[in-house]
Amino acid sequence: MEVPEHRSTLEPAPASPGVPASARAFTLVELLVTVAVIALLVGLLVPALGRMRAAGHATRSMSNLRQWGTAMQAWGSINDERIPWEGAKNTPNMALSLATPTFWPNAAASMLGLKPYRDIVEDAFREQRTIETWDDRDSLWNDPAAAPDRAGPWEFGEAGPEGILRQFWFTYAMNIRLNNTWLIDGGFPEFTKDRLITWASIAHPSRTVLMLELRAKQDELPPDDPHHTRNLDRAQCSWKRFAARHSGGGHILFCDGHMAWALNEEVTTNAQGSRDTKTPDGDWNTAKYIFDPSGPARH
Repeated sequence: MEVPEHRSTLEPAPASPGVPASARAFTLVELLVTVAVIALLVGLLVPALGRMRAAGHATRSMSNLRQWGTAMQAWGSINDERIPWEGAKNTPNMALSLATPTFWPNAAASMLGLKPYRDIVEDAFREQRTIETWDDRDSLWNDPAAAPDRAGPWEFGEAGPEGILRQFWFTYAMNIRLNNTWLIDGGFPEFTKDRLITWASIAHPSRTVLMLELRAKQDELPPDDPHHTRNLDRAQCSWKRFAARHSGGGHILFCDGHMAWALNEEVTTNAQGSRDTKTPDGDWNTAKYIFDPSGPARH
């Protein structure tokens, strides 16, 4: 009698007819290796995408600032070569600023085919809604990298019939030291609106700040920074409220039209080499950045 061949249970069973060897399931080791490779690729890709998005935001913001600078130059060419007014300092005076045609968001907007900002504000107030520039990252009014921690724009004045006040929001600001300090030094009342500095009177236009990115929230700076708690409800500012959302700094537009990225810490360090806001006779005009073209930029 023929004895049947004995096959060890450790030997693989023969493949089923018609099923190729490549159709076998992955082993656990192969699955773990695949997952690890995918995780590695994701870990490399996500930061790269973040850097690409940040670079895109920076490019768009610089383009916006350049357009505002070109608009101001165009406005000056038909207004005795003057620089638009940067506006009153505090929020309660925003109504005064908006009512003034030479206020930069009114004057420069017309050169770009945009509605003057006073019309944007009044249209929203009349319709009792939020101003459209608040959350529009594609707007020339906004730095797309700005990430406010507020629920809505800054407000001023009395409430309308549905409880909504007049509103404004800026992530770009004009250098407050251009016209206002010059007026004070000349003996004119602060925020005189009909006497404006001229482009030709800027002695060092390649170093004199025209506009800059304004911080969108206090936490762009660490809590121990000397400027962390500055209020940001402005359409104009100096080094005190300069942005830090682009790799720890922001973009500055100079009076000659060129643009530069600057580290917040560098811009907020005075000529004496200190960031201390109480530096005796501290001067924030430096070899690279001039805020007050008429004299020392005091804190």
